[in-house]
Amino acid sequence: MKVVVAKKYARLKGWLHALPTRSAAGEILREGRNTLWCERVGDEEFVVKRFAVPTRFNRWVYTFFRPSKAKRSYCYSLRLERLGFAVAEPVGYVECRRGLLFHTGYYVSRRVPHPTLADIGCERPLRQLEILDAFAAYTVALHEKGVLDYDYNPGNIFYYRENDAWCFALIDVNRMKFHRRALRWRECVEMLRHLDWRQPHLDVVLVRYAERRNWDWKILSGAVLLKQGINLPVRIRRFFKRMIRRQ
Repeated sequence: MKVVVAKKYARLKGWLHALPTRSAAGEILREGRNTLWCERVGDEEFVVKRFAVPTRFNRWVYTFFRPSKAKRSYCYSLRLERLGFAVAEPVGYVECRRGLLFHTGYYVSRRVPHPTLADIGCERPLRQLEILDAFAAYTVALHEKGVLDYDYNPGNIFYYRENDAWCFALIDVNRMKFHRRALRWRECVEMLRHLDWRQPHLDVVLVRYAERRNWDWKILSGAVLLKQGINLPVRIRRFFKRMIRRQ
């Protein structure tokens, strides 16, 4: 077993070490291929993510060639913080082996006491527009810093108000790439396609995003819809209807 803990949370090393020896405790947040739950330690709340046991081939990959999802979650969170982007504060990770091969991993972060963008519909209409406009600016900032997130969906992004501005924090960050340059067009489209909002939320973000990049919003919207590829004929018709109405 390998246990890595941030210096700030060194006192929790024993608790992390015990995670593989017991069942999930506390509030279950998600149960399926991966299990996500919240535990309270003293007066602090932490979220534990237990990753599913990978295929035998991937067990070899994670043992010898590629960092595990647990390690990537921890390291990528630290890297995002260094770039100036908020995340669920990383606490540590655990890697377990069976025999010589990697078996499963655990990632632990502080619980974020804010709603995700999947719940933005609960806000007043004018506030929704404010949040979406700020989120478009935030996405541009990510892209200009070279951050490519393959899980960039509303359920993985918290929003909150701080210093009279809307702010955002990322979770589930193990599927990312970091470039030393701004993202190219196709990379931006690839990331934006994961925003699985229904219109008009997606429209607002794409229009505001395009304005900040001095891009044609119609071309950007069409490219994102094509990439999403869900109910493609319907989406294409809706796209052209919206484009005609904006003429």
